[in-house]
This record gives sequence, C-alpha cells and structure tokens, in this order.
Amino acid sequence: KRNKELKKDIGDYGLIAHSTGLINELPFNSFKEFIGKHCTHFLTWQGWDMDKYNLFYSEMWVQEFPKAGGGNHQTHVHWNGHVSGFYFLKCSPRTSRPLFHDPRSGAVMNRLPEKEIPKITYANESVHYIVTPGSLILFPSYLPHSYALDPGLDPFRFIHFNLQAVPQFMSTVT
Repeated sequence: KRNKELKKDIGDYGLIAHSTGLINELPFNSFKEFIGKHCTHFLTWQGWDMDKYNLFYSEMWVQEFPKAGGGNHQTHVHWNGHVSGFYFLKCSPRTSRPLFHDPRSGAVMNRLPEKEIPKITYANESVHYIVTPGSLILFPSYLPHSYALDPGLDPFRFIHFNLQAVPQFMSTVT
C-alpha cells in the first residue's frame, strides 16, 4: 500500500519492527531475572531504599531498525516506571545509537556555551553511546531519550524494557 501511494518501492525504509511483549515468554525468564537484579542494584546505587519494594516489568519487547535505513525514535520518556533499559543484540559503530537528553527543563533557559564539548559534564545538553552486542544500558524512566537516524548499513536490534518499583505489601497474594 505504501509503495502504491509513493509510486516507488522503498522497501522497509523507516519501518521499525516491534515484537510482541516478552514479559510472559518462558524463554526470557532467566534474562528477566538477570535484568531485574541489575535494575535493583542500579536503583540502590542511585540512593533509593529498595528493601521494601519489588520490581515488576511493565514492558519488554524487541525493536529492530529497517535494513533500508531510516530507523529512529524521537525524544520520549516512559511513564509510570522507575528504571528503563536497553540490551543490544545486533549493532556496530555504523548503526544508530541511544541519545540521552538533559532532564532539567530549567537548564534550557539558562544554558551557557560548553567549555569542552567532547567531555561528559553537567553542561551537556545530550550524550550518546556507541554500543556493542551485549551492551546493557539502564537509566531512570524519566530520562528523555531518543535514537539517532540509522543509515541501514548494519543490522540494529535491541531489547527495550521498563520496570516499576511496587511496595511489597501491594504485591503479596493471599
């Protein structure tokens, strides 16, 4: 249908593939346990008291950018969560990369010129990471993030997930 409307075959350009949800898929149980432990450690490292909280997955899915290029994600956050993350399956220095943006809305109106742009400092408006297969990135769900435009030179596939901390007394079943 798209090719008819465009009067040109552009293949999968710009079409990002999303899997169905993986939360209830048994083959992912050990992966979920692995990620859950790292997320609990991450939240504790940030200073949160996790002793009376359990983490629950609200979402987990695979995303793959198109072979013809054009894959990207605009800046967004994940609501009603505490930690989000990516686990990279297929990527290279020639693929897209995650970008993380300054969550301090007040900093925008007072932004000064950066002294040393290549360094990661509190002055950065955004930072990006070049990832390799097996890279795991965890971040607070409120942190605005996006993906740079992918040229389609190499395969780009990752698992995206979101977890929420829920008080233990709410998660017990009697």
